[in-house]
Amino acid sequence: MMAKSCDEGEEEEEGKEKTFEEKEMEKQKMLYQQARLHDRGAAEMALQMISASRGRLGATVTFTLKLGISVLNGGNILVQQKMLDYLKEKRDVGFFKSLSGLMMSCSVLDLNAFERQNKAEGLGMVTEEGSSSKVLQNDEFTKDLFRFLQLLCEGHNNDFQNFLRTQTGNTTTVNIIISTVDYLLRLQESISDFYWYYSGKDVIDEAGQRNFSKALAVAKQVFNSLTEYIQGPCIGNQQSLAHSRLWDAVVGFLHVFANMQMKLSQDSSQIELLKELLDLQKDMIVMMLSLLEGNVVNGTIGKQMVDTLVESSSNVEMILKFFDMFLKLKDLTTSDSFKEYDSESKGVISKKDFQKSMENQKQYSQSEIEFLLCCAEADESDLFSYKQFVERFHEPAKDIGFNVAVLLMNLSEHMPHDARLSTFLDLAESVLSYFEPFLGRIEIMGGAKRIERVYFEISESSRTQWEKPQVKESKRQFIFDVVNEGGESEKMELFVNFCEDTIFEMQLASQISEPDPVEHLDEDEDESQSVVENQEEEEEESMMMESSSAFTIACISMRKSLCNFRQMLTLKSMRRQFRRFRKMSVREMVQGFFSFFWMIITGLFHFIYSLVWGFFHILWTTLFGGGLVEGAKNMKVTDILGNMPDPTQFGIHGDVLETEKMEANEALALEEMGQMAQGDAAEADLMAELLNIQPKREGKHGTEPGLGDVSEVVVGDAPSIASAVKQKKAQIAAKKRAANGEYKSDSEKGDSEDGEKRDPDKAKDEAPPELLVEEKKAPKKRLGLRKEPPEAFMASFLAGLEIYQTKMLNYLARNFYNLRFLALFVAFAINFILLFYKVTGDYSEEEDPWSRRGRPGEEEEDEGALEYFVLQESTGYMAPTLCCLAVLHTIISFLCVVGYYYLKVPLVVFKREKEIARKLEFAGLYITEQPSDDDIKGQWDRLVINTPSFPNNYWDKFVKRKVIKKYGDLYGAERIAELLGLDKSALDFNPTEETVAKEASLVSWLSSIDTKYHIWKMGVVFTDNSFLYLVWYTTMSILGHYNNFFFAAHLLDIAMGFKTLRTILSSVTHNGKQLVLTVGLLAVVVYLYTVVAFNFFRKFYNKSVDEDEPDMKCDDMMTCYLFHMYVGVRAGGGIGDEIEDPAGDPYELYRILFDITFFFFVIVILLAIIQGLIIDAFGELRDQQEQVKEDMETKCFICGIGNDYFDTTPHGFETHTLQEHNLANYLFFLMYLINKDETEHTGQESYVWKMYQERCWDFFPAGDCFRKQYEDQLG
Repeated sequence: MMAKSCDEGEEEEEGKEKTFEEKEMEKQKMLYQQARLHDRGAAEMALQMISASRGRLGATVTFTLKLGISVLNGGNILVQQKMLDYLKEKRDVGFFKSLSGLMMSCSVLDLNAFERQNKAEGLGMVTEEGSSSKVLQNDEFTKDLFRFLQLLCEGHNNDFQNFLRTQTGNTTTVNIIISTVDYLLRLQESISDFYWYYSGKDVIDEAGQRNFSKALAVAKQVFNSLTEYIQGPCIGNQQSLAHSRLWDAVVGFLHVFANMQMKLSQDSSQIELLKELLDLQKDMIVMMLSLLEGNVVNGTIGKQMVDTLVESSSNVEMILKFFDMFLKLKDLTTSDSFKEYDSESKGVISKKDFQKSMENQKQYSQSEIEFLLCCAEADESDLFSYKQFVERFHEPAKDIGFNVAVLLMNLSEHMPHDARLSTFLDLAESVLSYFEPFLGRIEIMGGAKRIERVYFEISESSRTQWEKPQVKESKRQFIFDVVNEGGESEKMELFVNFCEDTIFEMQLASQISEPDPVEHLDEDEDESQSVVENQEEEEEESMMMESSSAFTIACISMRKSLCNFRQMLTLKSMRRQFRRFRKMSVREMVQGFFSFFWMIITGLFHFIYSLVWGFFHILWTTLFGGGLVEGAKNMKVTDILGNMPDPTQFGIHGDVLETEKMEANEALALEEMGQMAQGDAAEADLMAELLNIQPKREGKHGTEPGLGDVSEVVVGDAPSIASAVKQKKAQIAAKKRAANGEYKSDSEKGDSEDGEKRDPDKAKDEAPPELLVEEKKAPKKRLGLRKEPPEAFMASFLAGLEIYQTKMLNYLARNFYNLRFLALFVAFAINFILLFYKVTGDYSEEEDPWSRRGRPGEEEEDEGALEYFVLQESTGYMAPTLCCLAVLHTIISFLCVVGYYYLKVPLVVFKREKEIARKLEFAGLYITEQPSDDDIKGQWDRLVINTPSFPNNYWDKFVKRKVIKKYGDLYGAERIAELLGLDKSALDFNPTEETVAKEASLVSWLSSIDTKYHIWKMGVVFTDNSFLYLVWYTTMSILGHYNNFFFAAHLLDIAMGFKTLRTILSSVTHNGKQLVLTVGLLAVVVYLYTVVAFNFFRKFYNKSVDEDEPDMKCDDMMTCYLFHMYVGVRAGGGIGDEIEDPAGDPYELYRILFDITFFFFVIVILLAIIQGLIIDAFGELRDQQEQVKEDMETKCFICGIGNDYFDTTPHGFETHTLQEHNLANYLFFLMYLINKDETEHTGQESYVWKMYQERCWDFFPAGDCFRKQYEDQLG
């Protein structure tokens, strides 16, 4: 029970991958339960119980191991340390002796027992237990034992790793590492014996597969434990393993892998066992890679590993050949030549065609072709699904082959001069070339202060998202801003921030990217399924229409046509047609073009013919069909009395009145349809479905059929068509009930009703089989109409609407840059039309109304005449084209805003949330220090820290709890929790206290909206310059409908769309502060000259042409200042060129001094300074770009070593920056660590992850690299 209390996270659920937040929440809940057991001494009790067992198997030891696994699960450091301290303090030798004894008692595959059991089965003496429990006994206990040992070292606990090898201070030392290897060797030998037993048989039987599966699962756990013993790396355990008999076990397993994978792949019944075998192979290779962690070039372990591979060279060659064959299948089946054999993309091909395609590809030898044909299982027609075949073998081969490639690459770089290894590299050349795009490699400064190489997998989607335009733009901006700024530590800090932002942007790009081809296949399957359903509906419809009237047939045909037309306009149908169009050849396109117009012509004639024929047919059947006469003839007295209520029911049933009212309302609704029904019960069903009328429910709240219930529809007084329909329906109902024996006496009805009320299930069971069959058939859909409740219909409708909305928004985000370019193109088209505008004073009523668009706001009064802006054209198409382009431009501008909001705004919010979270966690902002009053940004961010939604985009959702844990002891956990908006229940991970979900309502929905967070987010968005630019862009487009000349402003967007023009604009804003201050100084200087001119030189400012009416420009101060700013500053020689000549004036000398100083200070100095600032900024930006380009070409960004050192070998610097210190690979590695479970990290990955969480960048190899460190060994 104690073990089960915290055993939730032990098994990983298959299916949908959990988010970071879900994983963290499960981890916190598990830690909470583990802490409860740990505080009560569960860890010490487990150690004592194992020690007391003295190596003997028993139920107590079994459950004790499960308890130990539960409290250690996830690598609980506190429990590990408590156990280690206990063992060191007590010096309990019995614990390790018991572990060693339990390992010796662990069983392996017993071939003798298996053969004896088979003989007993042949003689008919088989027991009920079977043979599996005797062949490999206690396999679950064995896995638990080694899982317990693995968890003791989980998280690369170096102290416990060394303590398992040597118990310092104990009187007797037990080497658990060697004991594990001994058991692994025994297990390997037993598996090899079983393989030899089945080597002469074509197929491994079910019992053999079951035993193999158990043994492989145990071996998998043992390899995982060995991996955990040595990762970190633990040098002592690595050496202990290297000097043990581990290599013998590896050689034996390589032989089993090489032969069994060839054998198992030739029969589909053995595929599951093949997957388990390949999974074990992957774990063994991971263990071998762990042995190489932290090793130096030409190390001892590397030599031993090469010796092992050489000893098993034939087996290694078979394994490489196996991977090579199946890895090339993907390229084969996706090639254009292969598609010729499956032109319709059905995924099925004959073996003969498959053989031809492999021969034509010329990548397979004849023996490989024969082997692959044996692996493919065809049906009677010699056909097989090549897609399933590729999926069956390619994915496992890709998964495990990657680790093989990493192992060989690692060995080749650590053993560079071993000639024996080159043989394997030649054999694996094809495999290595296949994995080269997915094999990431970086160099780090390890814990031992040595440069180490780290290998990891890069997903194909990550490569794709890295090439997205928005990511490229961010990358270019980062390189331009950071390369030449700050020291190494600051530069690495900025680089990691860029990596985090880009990772989020890539994840966002993957969310909004187009769906995978798998979804297209699913849609094709849905299409075929819908075709089958339509066929079934058509058959059912034809059966119903046989006895229907003409009007009903017309209604059905009309509804069907409308449904088909609506389905043609759905997004799914249009997307399906577009995919078909892309697959069409040129000939099919031409045929489709002409058939389209032919279909329109024939469809038009068919529509007119159907309309005329239907009208006359309805008229004929109504007047001369005899339906009214037949209805009157068939009417009986019982039919007329059928609408009378049963008098015996009013005193018994309390809900009869409500039921009768409901039925009456339904009947009136049917009658108000206005003669839409004629015929039999099918017509009534059709009308009821069209009106969505629910049928009367029988049973507990229903009434038994009596005399008054023979007819379910109220008959009108007048003998109309509707009444005839109702009479006909009553007749059919009466016949059905008479046939099923539904007429009973009143007493029988009462008894049956009482019985149903007491036990409705029993009454249902006792009903006749005919009624049960009819009841089962009742929910069947008719005519494709779904009888769903309104709530379910609305829910499904809203869900579908939300899906389409998400797809549309993702489409806009993906095509944001295309929309920007399209908007610019439309703006150019609009401004081209604006060139044809002219001014005219004539106004003609007969003029084209399009050309008078916008005149009320554009008319001007000049000397009593009105002027109009009109388009000078003769075609008449230009004005409506301008109107359409204006509307189109506004729509595109708005879509650009929406696309940017879903493409870039999440990144803007992510950066801001990350900045706040980092300041909270590492700087203690708002806790240890407060932002200044002048820090508007910091004061605004205070608004969001106590909101429940923060952080929303930032992936670390538990940053608030980390802050409380870090600063809670000094500043009080409750005060910090109150500051961050966390209550006590949010800090408690007790799973027994589950919050009760509130009932969904409008009030609860409104209260669930985090208003403060959305206000803060709005403030962040509206301070983003790019978003404000797009809002301005859209606003100008809207104003363009008032005056078309507003569209001229959109031409400036060309400067924002090209990098060169953006640089020119940046030169104006680069020294913006200095530029503004200089212009301000210019305004002040001009004002001083205005004061002097106003006081002494007013008479020189007469600008009148006519001497009779003087035009004095300096009689008031404002006019004088504006004249100096507008005219004086623009004049080439200053203000003196624009006013009267002072020759002969008494103030001539002062005027000369005034003019010269104005020219010198304003024109020569200040204007030149303004021009110089702009020119210098442009030159500075250009030099900075050139410097960045030069630095990226001559110096490594990561280590800072110049190209002079690397270019001693051909293409040395290029190889170093593209393979060893590639910026993209460091980003992919960080993304790989974030997405990977912490318990799955290798030693190197755990070291980097720990440094990353502490914001320490010492793992970057600043000033050093692997090639420089091992320069002598590498030659």
